[in-house]
Amino acid sequence: MAPETSTHSSVVINLAVACAEALGLGVAAWVSSSVALGAQTADSAADVAVEVFLLIGVVSSARAADDSHPLGYGRERFFWSLLAALGIFIGGGGLGLEESVQSVLHPSAVHDYLIAYVVLGATIALDTFALAVVLRPLLKHTAGRGRSLRRHIQRSTDPASTTLLLSGGCEVIGGFVAAAGLAVGQLTGSSTPDAVASGVIGLLLLVISVLLLRTNRELLTGRGLPPPVLDEIRQVVAAQLGVLEVPDLFGVVVGPSSFIVDGDVIFNDDMDIPAVEATIVNAAAALRQRWPSIEYLYLTPVGAARPRRTARSSATTLGGTVVAMAGAGPPEVRSVPVATTTPSTSPEKTALS
Repeated sequence: MAPETSTHSSVVINLAVACAEALGLGVAAWVSSSVALGAQTADSAADVAVEVFLLIGVVSSARAADDSHPLGYGRERFFWSLLAALGIFIGGGGLGLEESVQSVLHPSAVHDYLIAYVVLGATIALDTFALAVVLRPLLKHTAGRGRSLRRHIQRSTDPASTTLLLSGGCEVIGGFVAAAGLAVGQLTGSSTPDAVASGVIGLLLLVISVLLLRTNRELLTGRGLPPPVLDEIRQVVAAQLGVLEVPDLFGVVVGPSSFIVDGDVIFNDDMDIPAVEATIVNAAAALRQRWPSIEYLYLTPVGAARPRRTARSSATTLGGTVVAMAGAGPPEVRSVPVATTTPSTSPEKTALS
């Protein structure tokens, strides 16, 4: 199953589970008067809104690039995932802690433990199923790349799947915490364990929401590619015939599993424009084969290294070619005139999309 398809399916399944859980937990919390179940209800209610935000993001980010968004709509997912993280922060963590504080200030006895246990057991089972749906493709993906799940979460460019994973794990843990609070409260006859369990659930959700907010902020503000990856990309380009040096190179995330790479390349002075074109096409193909997520590649022929801050405004270049590639199809190469000065409105680049 493709990553996009698996994320969409996971969001839909989690939305259905969240709706069922919110209804069941709400009834159980009302019947039993359990504060921990109230916190779980708030979490599930917030989770419904979270899943709706994620679904909007997944659907809207899949739209094809157009004139108004030439790099596509990938960052739509970052925006809606940011709203989802805010929903977890306010609706899950905030309400859970409020319920805990209210229980401490105004303690009340828990009624009908049987219903509470039955509903909690059912929600834990549903949450575990939903988490397994999210984990299955992620584990397969990480195993194929030879990296840990933790590393994948840290560097993932799909905040929707990360949100599903972390919030789903919180819900499973929260279910067991709520059950433990109920059990201790039943044995001791005190409402304090139930209130403590509610607070623990709220704090856990707050921590997860802060992590998600940070991730989405980085993606929305243009997270760059890790230096080790850039070093490998530089090596691939530098290994092409006629390339003397790659003095500047950077990459930016523009969508889920979608990157743009921009770099300056110094070519051998003896190369003519057709030779430069062929080298750039070969470099693009080599990079695309190793990193399919590179959807846009810009390589600028330059005569010498130039400061990055002024590189995109004015520079002396050797010449230029433009290579456009759509999907995995063959590249289309067009020559442009050789120039000594490149104005900011007419960059001489090589583009791969």
